[in-house]
Amino acid sequence: MEKKALAIIIALSLLAVGSTSYVALATSPAPASDELLVENVKFDNAVLVGAHKGDLALVAYGLIAYGRAHTTILAYAFAFVGIAEAQNETVVAYARAGNTTWANSDFHVIEQDGRPIGLAMGFRNSGPLYVEFSEGYGESGYYDMNITVVLMAFYHPGLEETVLARVRRGDNSTSLIAYDVHGGVILAAAFKVEGWPSELEGTHLVVGFAIYLKAFSWVGKGHVRANVVAVSPFCGSTRPRLERESGLIRGTFAFVNRAIVKNGDSEPEVVRAFCLYQVSGWLLKLGIIVPKADVVAYPARRG
Repeated sequence: MEKKALAIIIALSLLAVGSTSYVALATSPAPASDELLVENVKFDNAVLVGAHKGDLALVAYGLIAYGRAHTTILAYAFAFVGIAEAQNETVVAYARAGNTTWANSDFHVIEQDGRPIGLAMGFRNSGPLYVEFSEGYGESGYYDMNITVVLMAFYHPGLEETVLARVRRGDNSTSLIAYDVHGGVILAAAFKVEGWPSELEGTHLVVGFAIYLKAFSWVGKGHVRANVVAVSPFCGSTRPRLERESGLIRGTFAFVNRAIVKNGDSEPEVVRAFCLYQVSGWLLKLGIIVPKADVVAYPARRG
């Protein structure tokens, strides 16, 4: 799988231009509109907010965290950006999420043991998707396929993030401060792809996501506005990393290393999934890599 990393990085670049059970949304997706949908869940010293508007598979999730000496907002733009097909070190096809129309559900409050722990929104394409094939691998054009994506945010009280901010002290001086935010957001995604048009064998699908973070800070007794310089562990840069095991990636994205695939009339099969990500500044580009099949569902439900 490591030999495919170069192709996956290229695929992510192409797409970027342009202990809980997973949630099955009870409501069918409704046509996207310009209506602003907002939902929030309150926790001790924090509020998790979800917002969506428009016709893209994108949700803005925000955490408003209160401390004795700060109020901090961590706002995440969490988007499904598309699908690519990779063979060895070659990207043979890709489809950007913006090349179709999307319908979305309302926000769904995720609960565990009767307590709210997060929010989710589901998306489903409501028209054909344009697939761009590399020369010699297929015919580019619009194809009918079914794609469902669920974008989720969970609040985890045990997480801790360090905020580095610059505060103005007088007319011409500033000082650099650092403080910890207790509690944080875990972002997770589920998806199902049916009818990807390629007939090539031995290839993998790369389902791409992008996460953009914007942070706001008010510090001190007077709630003085501070200019956030960095948020650790999310903000920074790293070399591309292939994640084989289930876990958290930089404290932000929940990754499960199992998917379900089905070909024709055969029985569904549980297969290994992989995750490759790149971080640059406030942007995380992430691809979940699964074997291609007639139907691909991620993540596999726990047995």
